[in-house]
Amino acid sequence: MERKKRFQTRAQYTEEKAKSSKFYKMDKMLNYLIAVVAILIVVTLGWLISGDDESSDQAEEQQQVDKPSQDAVGQGEDSEDQSTPTEGQSNEEDEEPVADTEQDVDQSNTVVTHSAEPNVKEVHTNADWPAYPTAQTGEHVSTFEKGHIDYEEKLKAIFSVLDIEQENSIVWRVGNNGNAQSAIAVVHSKDKGKIYRVSIEWGDNEGWKPIQYEVLNSLEGI
Repeated sequence: MERKKRFQTRAQYTEEKAKSSKFYKMDKMLNYLIAVVAILIVVTLGWLISGDDESSDQAEEQQQVDKPSQDAVGQGEDSEDQSTPTEGQSNEEDEEPVADTEQDVDQSNTVVTHSAEPNVKEVHTNADWPAYPTAQTGEHVSTFEKGHIDYEEKLKAIFSVLDIEQENSIVWRVGNNGNAQSAIAVVHSKDKGKIYRVSIEWGDNEGWKPIQYEVLNSLEGI
C-alpha cells in the first residue's frame, strides 16, 4: 500500500513536472512574442516619426523654393513699373536729340518734270524743301571725307527728300557740282529698284538744302 502510494506520488510528480515544463515553454514563447511586438511597435513609431519629419522638411524646402520665385515675380513687376513711363511722362532717352534723326519734308508743292536725258525718268523740284539744320560753326569748308560732319550733313540733306532710308541704301558717289557751295550725289536702294541723283546747295548759317532730285533708269554712264 505504501509502495503504491509512493508510485502514484512519483507519477503525479512527473505529470506536474511535465505541466510545469509546458507552462515554462509557453511563458517563454509568450515573452518572445511580447518582445517581437514591442520591437515592431518601436520600429513603426520610429518610421512614422521620421516620415513626419521628412514631410515637414520637404514642405519647408518647397516654401523656400516658392518664396524666391514670388520675390522674383515681384521684382519683375517693379522693374516693369519703373521702366514703363506713366501718362504725362516720357523716357529721357527718347527726349535726347539724335544726330541721325530724319526730318519731315513737305512734298505737297513738289513739281515733277521730264528731262531730255535718256537715263533720266523724272525731275523733282520743290522751292519749299528746307535746308538740313547744320551744327557747323565758323567758316564753312565743303568736304567729302566720310565721317566728317559736313559730309554727314550732305547725306542727311540728300535723303531728306527721298522715299528710301539712308541705312537701307547705297551711296554710289558724292562729289562737287561745280563749286564749293554745291554738291551732287547718286544713291540707290540695295536692290537697285530706285536710283536717284540729288543736287544740294549750301546756305550760310542754314546748312545743305536739296535743290532737285532726278529719278534714273540705271547706273550706266553716271
